[in-house]
Parts: sequence; structure tokens; C-alpha cells
Amino acid sequence: MIALQYELTTYKKFLEDLSVFLDIPLIDHTLYFPATIGKGYIKYLQLPDKTEVLIAYFRLKNDFVLERKKDAKEYYTFCCEEISELKEFSMTIGADQLQATEKFSAMYLTSFLYDVGYHLKPDTQVSSIRMLLTPEWMRNYLGLDQQAAVLAQYLQMKTAGILYKKVDAAAREIMKELLQKPRTAGAPALFYQSRLLHLVEKFFQWMNESLQQHPHRTQDLSRHDIERMRKTELHLLRNLAAPPTIKELAKMAAISESKLKKLFKAVYGLPPYEYFQKHRMDKARTMLLTGQYSIKDVGYALGYTNLSNFTLAFKKAFGLLPSDLLK
Repeated sequence: MIALQYELTTYKKFLEDLSVFLDIPLIDHTLYFPATIGKGYIKYLQLPDKTEVLIAYFRLKNDFVLERKKDAKEYYTFCCEEISELKEFSMTIGADQLQATEKFSAMYLTSFLYDVGYHLKPDTQVSSIRMLLTPEWMRNYLGLDQQAAVLAQYLQMKTAGILYKKVDAAAREIMKELLQKPRTAGAPALFYQSRLLHLVEKFFQWMNESLQQHPHRTQDLSRHDIERMRKTELHLLRNLAAPPTIKELAKMAAISESKLKKLFKAVYGLPPYEYFQKHRMDKARTMLLTGQYSIKDVGYALGYTNLSNFTLAFKKAFGLLPSDLLK
């Protein structure tokens, strides 16, 4: 298994860290997987406007687990990818989880507010385009000014369950072009930029249309509410062995308990304790996969004095016992 946890600063650093982790040298800002691991590549690009891009086309022989931790710095990642010939693929974005056993084809957006995790089974074919977007870039290129509340708009879309746009024929043709070298001479960076901008524009056009079609499902979230819930979430997850009470969280946020529950669910998709429990079980899974801790060690570290309760909570979260995961 290849498993990597990381905090995203830049795509360039991410690829450099992955290169060190796998002990594979970068060639022209590209990581080529050797035959012992699989085949294919992950390529880093910087566009003329300084936007960072990762283009990937690979198939690995081992399980591949990536976990990106949430951040305090505001950014967004635009993803356009097709994952095929798969036995099983799972992705989590905050409290949302998607599992697929057939082809996964989607364009979607993630934000700095959420942990994001990917789990690929061996021999899965991955074709992926990713762009690291700042709020400034989104305002300049997409006409989203500060009054549009870019972050709130995305969160509203997410809590309404409108997250993925299927890759259509036009987007798939652009992906094919980007996964190959430009056929014409000239400035490759401009070639990539024009096609990537077209993909992003297609996605945001769809997103805006979707929001207009479901106005009754969105929440009225202010930037102040979102920031307050972000601080609440940090406090909630500070100690995964002992969660604070709703009363303590409400006092810290200076709002009523009922409003806290409503705002927290609007931003993070789950009530506070369910969100806490999900992260506690994710931590348990990560600790067990390292092979450095016993089931007993993990249970006690996460606040379970009764290991039977830990086992039941783990099975409820993942559908298998901790012992089955270790097998």
C-alpha cells in the first residue's frame, strides 16, 4: 500500500514530497512511476498567470491512499477526472463520502475547509486534471467579486448535495488533449491555459445553473458564520479522545446551542458529534494502517475504555472490524 498524508501548500511541493516519499526522482517536473510500482506519470505545470496544475495519467499495482488535511489558508482545487477499470474507489470531502465500483467521471470543487481523502485499489486507471485556485483568480477570471461570497456559494452548493458534474464529451476531448503533448509548436503554457480555463468555465456555468435550480435547498450563510464555525470545528477536533460538549462549543462561539447545531450542519454537513465521531474513526483507520499500533492501543488512544465499544463504532463507520482491516 502507498499511503500519504499531506497539507497542501503548493502543487510543486506536493509533487516534490511524493517524489521523496516514493524515492522516485522528478524529471522535468514530472514523476514517472517505475514498473515496480505501476506505470504512468504525474506532471506539474505553472501557467503564465502563476496558477498551478497537476496532470496525471497512471495505473498502480498497489492500493493508493491520499489524505489532504484541511488548512487555514483559503484556496480551492478544481478537479476533472475519470477513474476507470476499478474494483473500488472511495473519496471523502469533509463529511461527504462517495464510493464507486464502476467508472467515476466527474468535475468538482474542493475547498481548504475540508479534509479530502482518496483510496484507489490496484490496477485502477486514473486520468486527472487539477488546478489550484485562489479567490483572487476566481474573481479575476470568473467574475466572482467579493459580494458573490465565493466561499459561501461553494458551501451552499455542497450542503445542498450538488457537488459533481459528469465529464461530458467536450470536457473529455479537452482532457485527451491535455494528457498528450501539444501537437503544435509555440508556447505550451498558453496551450494548457486556454483549455484549462475552458474546463473551469464549463464547471462554474453548470454550478451557477444548479444553484439557481435549487434555491430552496441552500442555506443563508455569512462569511462571519463560516469563520465562526471553522473555529468551532478546530476546537471540536482538538482532542479526539474527549470531545467538548455542545454547551461548551456554543459558549465559545457566543451563540445558542440550537443555532450552533444548525450552522455547523450547514457548513460541515453533519451535526457536531457525528462529525467528531467520523474524524475519530478516520484517525483510528489511519493509525491501524500504519502497522505501528495494536487495536487496543488505538482504542485507548481515542478515548475508548471499553474495546468492544471501539470495535462496534469502527464497524459502524467502515462496515468491517478493525481486525479485518489489518488482514
